[in-house]
Amino acid sequence: MKITYYLSKLVKPSRPTSTIDRYYKISFFDELAPTMNVPLILYYNAPPKHQNRLFGNIYNHLEDSLSKTLSEFHPLAGRYIRKSSLVDCNNQGVQYVLGKANVQLSEILGLGRELDPNALNGFLPCEVGEVDEVHDPMLSVKVTSFECGGFAIGMCFSHRISDMSAVCNFINSWAAISNGKHKHDQKYSPNFNLPTCFPQRGLPELDIRMPRSSVGVTSKARRFVFKGKAISALRENVGFDENGPRRPSKVQLVTALLWKAFVRVDQANNGQSKASFLVQPIALRDKVLHELPTNSCGNFLTLAPSRLRPGEGETITFRDFYKILRGSVSKTVRDCTTALKDGEEGYEVVISPFFETNRNMFSNNVVSFYFFTSWCKYPFYEADFGCGKPVWVSTVKLPTQSLVIMMDDPEGDGVEAWVHLDEKSIKQLEQDSDIKAYAI
Repeated sequence: MKITYYLSKLVKPSRPTSTIDRYYKISFFDELAPTMNVPLILYYNAPPKHQNRLFGNIYNHLEDSLSKTLSEFHPLAGRYIRKSSLVDCNNQGVQYVLGKANVQLSEILGLGRELDPNALNGFLPCEVGEVDEVHDPMLSVKVTSFECGGFAIGMCFSHRISDMSAVCNFINSWAAISNGKHKHDQKYSPNFNLPTCFPQRGLPELDIRMPRSSVGVTSKARRFVFKGKAISALRENVGFDENGPRRPSKVQLVTALLWKAFVRVDQANNGQSKASFLVQPIALRDKVLHELPTNSCGNFLTLAPSRLRPGEGETITFRDFYKILRGSVSKTVRDCTTALKDGEEGYEVVISPFFETNRNMFSNNVVSFYFFTSWCKYPFYEADFGCGKPVWVSTVKLPTQSLVIMMDDPEGDGVEAWVHLDEKSIKQLEQDSDIKAYAI
């Protein structure tokens, strides 16, 4: 597959940002965000002919609606000033790229287990690590057309001011403006109150960052798909009521299965599994401070760590892995709910897992570190820009390893796990008995 681009420009807000909103100070939670872009791609079939008549050129239409959306999401059109920990909302604009792929969309959708995540990086407008410098856009967009008339919208959001909830909020606002529904439904209009609720504290930058370029990065990525039927089987395996009040989430089930497999790979490579440290970002909008608007922009998450002693993972069951993960998430939410109401004293509870994660990331000789993040349950598949909903939503290969990104499958009841490991471990994982039993 070859992807070429034929246009690159800056798209500015249709209305200039007011002087009152010129400078956007990041929040305490933004200070803790990793230095990287959040990469996401939406794939669409060719628009019906009557929609082409309605919108004219779909790519010009997307550009026009993007400009209107940026008038509300003005920090995304600015530039981050690292030394001042703020975004200069200077209307400099979003990078907007148009490209062409020499394949049909169906050829990509039909790859199945043969899909190479690295091949999808060409749908992105920039590298995942190109972020946080004064010349880096806070958002970059690339629209790539396929030979069939379908197209992909690839986006890179600076994590400095966007978690996945904020990303989803922007995409759905852009879609609503594009398809003319925004006037009737303004639930996606942004609220920039997080820096006021949680002022920055001058924290040092963490080493949770991506390299600026993927050149020379040797890690591999593989997509494992767990369909709804496999998720139901995992629920039976873990022994909880499928329809009960404590119904196991599909994300925690897949996380437990993969963690168990990772321990077996570790054991095979080292004779005994090392201590294991697994961390999961936990979105807080719907779990603590319920009075906070769901359309609050910025980062509002914490980390839930789970730990195993050396060799411990070899002696416990899949159900035990699941219970450890569930207990970690429950404890983290409980602690944060209390901590964020305690003012100054509560901040340490939120900060502590970030610094523990920072330490364990660089302790490969004694600790096996894994970072699992879930993008499930966000309504990306609802993003209709006026010519239908996406037929697939994906991420790409990131320049790192020991990372798993989980996303909904197109049906909504399954999970696509995008696993990043070294090449040897990926091959071992593909042959793991549990992975072969549940993943397609």
